[in-house]
Amino acid sequence: MGIELNPSQIHGKKIISVAGEDIFGKPIISVVNNELNDKGYLVIGINIKEENFDFFISNLADSKVETTIFLPEFQRKVAKFFKRDGYALCGYKKNGDFVVVTEDKEKYFDDRELIDIIREVEGIK
Repeated sequence: MGIELNPSQIHGKKIISVAGEDIFGKPIISVVNNELNDKGYLVIGINIKEENFDFFISNLADSKVETTIFLPEFQRKVAKFFKRDGYALCGYKKNGDFVVVTEDKEKYFDDRELIDIIREVEGIK
């Protein structure tokens, strides 16, 4: 059973997702939301099962989510899906395109690093 959001929690907010195998409901999401919610962002955790990866990633550019941060278990696979070398840390929408940010090695995020990458990608001060 998941947590349901009512429309007033989402209305007018840019949605950021953190995608991994077991992220939904983790305390790190609440910590990041406490920092960014008043700036017009809502961060959600999305659990991806291996068998649902292709469906999830192929629909990402058309979803309501503005930015998706990928946890280490999917960073290499996301980079390959988008025909990039390395490891995909995140993807975001910009001027009608879906931009993928890669690194040379996989990256583990703590709450501060998640906040920093969201601030950088979204241009939040």
